[in-house]
Amino acid sequence: MTGRLLVLFFAKGGEGVCRLGITVTRRIGNAVVRNRARRRIRELVRGNGAAMVGLEGDLVINARRGIVEAAWQELEEEFARCLGLVQRRVFGDASR
Repeated sequence: MTGRLLVLFFAKGGEGVCRLGITVTRRIGNAVVRNRARRRIRELVRGNGAAMVGLEGDLVINARRGIVEAAWQELEEEFARCLGLVQRRVFGDASR
């Protein structure tokens, strides 16, 4: 699911867990900026872990330009929206 600050990819898996991958390209900025973007994404996942219950497979989050400068609330809202779209695709509209 594509947003202005994040892109989420999900592939179903039968392992009973949700594995996380984070990618931040050089286009985002230098190493300091890329690491800050990774830390922000990890904190998003920690804070919204309850929303990820039931996802079994691989979740990859790609950072986009502007993620470091964006307000935290804007970032949380976009992550929640994109994660909701992933869950609707995985579970269908009936279970949500």
